[in-house]
Amino acid sequence: MTKLKKLITIKAIFLLSALLIFGCTFTVSDRDDTSDEAINSSYEIASGEYSDLSEKAIKHLANFEFDEWGEMMSDDVEYYFPDGDAGTRTVLTGKQAVLDWYKNWRETSGIERMTYTNGVHVPVTAKKSLNYSGLTGIIVMSYFSNEMVYNGKVVNLRMHFAAHFNDDNLIDRYYTYYDRTPIINAVNANILKPERAEE
Repeated sequence: MTKLKKLITIKAIFLLSALLIFGCTFTVSDRDDTSDEAINSSYEIASGEYSDLSEKAIKHLANFEFDEWGEMMSDDVEYYFPDGDAGTRTVLTGKQAVLDWYKNWRETSGIERMTYTNGVHVPVTAKKSLNYSGLTGIIVMSYFSNEMVYNGKVVNLRMHFAAHFNDDNLIDRYYTYYDRTPIINAVNANILKPERAEE
């Protein structure tokens, strides 16, 4: 190989390397993915204090501390059970209705105890109205295990609660999601439809 060809080859390799290095550097530094809009225009992470509040509320429920649980809810709270679709779910409206239902459930269902474990609580701020609820603001998505004992029968469930907080840091919506079949099988009844057990 002649001296000129070697020189051209070295220059070509250098030029190609430079293009690759500076081209990649330019592409990465030219991007602006650090803005909130680039990350997510609909949601952002909310304060961890809402995770603590959500966990505290669920622990009150698991310990049958219904009045203390009620202090964390707004008077106009809506509580959605996981027994249907968007338009067919059982809904309790108002704090008193929620507390009355749960106190009656404890007295009549055969529930002996609940044990809350393995909680994960993710607080987010919805910046745009959500499709189902139409809500914006603070929502905590909670996932936890619940060991329930009905008349000596153990039911283990992984539950998902979504709690929405109003401007006073009170829960004004509860959306619950879990498989109710093991509960219905354990008590041989559907407490949301007492006239018949679900198949």
